[in-house]
Amino acid sequence: MMDGKAAFLEKVRNSQLVAYSLEYFSSCFLDDKRLLKAVNMRLYNFKAEHRPETIQYVISWEDVPHDEGLSWQQFQVKVNRYLRDFLEELQTHSNVFEGPL
Repeated sequence: MMDGKAAFLEKVRNSQLVAYSLEYFSSCFLDDKRLLKAVNMRLYNFKAEHRPETIQYVISWEDVPHDEGLSWQQFQVKVNRYLRDFLEELQTHSNVFEGPL
C-alpha cells in the first residue's frame, strides 16, 4: 500500500512502462454513455537492483469523495471525470498504454 498520490506518482516516474485497463459502471441500457468506474494499473520497473519490479495499483469510485447532495448518476459522472483527469495526468509522467504487456 502506498502513502498516497505523491508516492504513487514517484513510482510512476521510476517505472519504464505503465499498463492499465479500464472498468465501467454497468447499465441495463445499451445507449447509455459508458462511465469509468475504475482504472487498474501495473507499473513495470526493469532497473530495480537488477530484478524486474512489478507494482499493481487500482483507483476506483471508492477513492472519490461522495458529496451528500449528489445523486448516484451525478456521482458516476463525477467519478468518470476524476478518473479521466487522473489518466491524463498519468500520461505526462511515464510511458503509459492501455492493455496487457
